[in-house]
Amino acid sequence: MKKKNIGKIFIIAFVKSCLCVCVCLLVGFISYSISKNYYESKGNIPVDSKLSEYITEIEPDGKAETVSKNLILAVDEDTQKIKHILIEIFNSNTGNLDYITIPNNTEFTSSYELYKKLATANGEIPQIIRLKRIHKYFQNENLYQCATLLLEDLLDMSFSYYTVIPNNVYKEMFQSEKGSGTQIWTDSYYEQMKALTTVQDFEEFWDKYYEKVQSNLLVTDKYKYTAAYQMGGAKQVAFYLASGETEDKVFHIMVEETNSLINKLLKNSAYTEESLESLKETEEIKETSVGLVIEIFNSTKIEGLASSYQTKLMEKGLNVVNIGNYTDGTLENTKIIVRKAGYGNDLLAYFPEAEIEVGELRKDIDIRIVLGSDAGPS
Repeated sequence: MKKKNIGKIFIIAFVKSCLCVCVCLLVGFISYSISKNYYESKGNIPVDSKLSEYITEIEPDGKAETVSKNLILAVDEDTQKIKHILIEIFNSNTGNLDYITIPNNTEFTSSYELYKKLATANGEIPQIIRLKRIHKYFQNENLYQCATLLLEDLLDMSFSYYTVIPNNVYKEMFQSEKGSGTQIWTDSYYEQMKALTTVQDFEEFWDKYYEKVQSNLLVTDKYKYTAAYQMGGAKQVAFYLASGETEDKVFHIMVEETNSLINKLLKNSAYTEESLESLKETEEIKETSVGLVIEIFNSTKIEGLASSYQTKLMEKGLNVVNIGNYTDGTLENTKIIVRKAGYGNDLLAYFPEAEIEVGELRKDIDIRIVLGSDAGPS
């Protein structure tokens, strides 16, 4: 009888405890909801509110400046996720047209001042930002304003205007350059721009262009660039990639180097055919191995050396598809065999004693690394 009473008392106490916990949780949830609704009504925790209500320095309309800085955003129409980011610099005095690719997986910490302002518009936005994720916190015009503010904050610059292009339209205009990821014109878009010669040609082009895109610069202001486009246009266009490196699928931008590039482009004299060719050769020498297909062979007797370097390079965003053993003897120095001159120079950061040579490779391979004794543990 005593055991039954003890069991009964335990069950009753347990049930009461569960009820107390449930009541506490319910009260907590109700309190949170009431507080959230209260503060939202006061404007302290707004969700996707209009940014311009909180950030007075936002310019609602773009400006047709002599040297314009246009932020181009390629956006998925369904999700609004930013797929590509370009800074377009057009100099009306010289006719130069420059594009700088900012990878959409760029991650950085926004300044505390900007973070406070953005958090006022949406309290869920983090201070450490990855550009391709900001659609989770802002939509439509707010998204474009947010991207503009973040990049202006990061690069300490001011954009003249922004242009939002549906990603399917963007793909008709731009493509990724193999080996670098730099966004360049497609052949068809180049031919289209090259064919524009008269004022009427350009104005008709802008009219059709504005039917597909969204911009805070009026099309009539875009007309003001016609004479400068006639002077330069397709003949004076160059493409660049922001300085930085990819690690664990995140691009870390080198701000000083990228700002140096921007300042240089703002002041460049008019491009000539010779200067563009020289620029192209310089870019090829600096070309990154990201996007190229790499294989690694181990000429040493150190087990697992090729696998170790495969892991290391893939963590840096490189595409190492194959590893194996080299059967033609042990090399003292690592050898990097490339399909095209200019490839593989960035790999010298991992193999400083390596020799680079152009050689024959399988059709599906761009670079072969043959590890020598210098690649082993020191």
